[in-house]
Amino acid sequence: MRSLMYYNDQLGKVNPHILRLQYKITAAKTASGIIANSASLVTFDAFASQAVMDAFLGTASEFTAAQFDATSMGADAFGGLVQMDGQCKEVVQMVARCYSASNTLVERQVQGGALTGSSLETAAVAGSLGNIGFKVNFGNSPDFDALTAGTIEIELHWISK
Repeated sequence: MRSLMYYNDQLGKVNPHILRLQYKITAAKTASGIIANSASLVTFDAFASQAVMDAFLGTASEFTAAQFDATSMGADAFGGLVQMDGQCKEVVQMVARCYSASNTLVERQVQGGALTGSSLETAAVAGSLGNIGFKVNFGNSPDFDALTAGTIEIELHWISK
C-alpha cells in the first residue's frame, strides 16, 4: 500500500500519528504490555522517584515527580511515560479505554494540554524534550484498582517534530 503524499504540505504537518499502547491487566494494580516493549513505563501509583523517571526517559526533569505523585495517582488512576527519543512535538489528544474481564468498557478522552502536579486528572502532553507523559482517572465504574483481568488501551494522537 502506498502512502498518500499531500499536494499541500500543510496537511502533512497537521495529520496526527496514532500510537496505541495496549496492556493486559494481570492482577490488581498490575499490568504488562500485551506486546512487550521498553518504550513505555506505566504506573497505578506514584513513580518511585524523580531519578526513576529521568533514567527511563534519559532526560532531566522533563516530567516531574509531582505530576505523578500519590495525589496525582490516586484511586482508579493509570499513568505513564512514553520514550519517543525526542520525536513528539505535540499531543493532540488521548483516548484511554479500560475493558474489564466481563467486557465492561470505561473510556476517557482529552485533548493534549498539561499535566498538573498533585492533581488526579485525565491528561496527556508532549514534554519539552519530545517524550510523552499521560495520566488517566478511570473512576470507580467498575472499581479499576480492583480489576485482576482485562485490557487497558492508551491511544495517543501526536504530531512529529
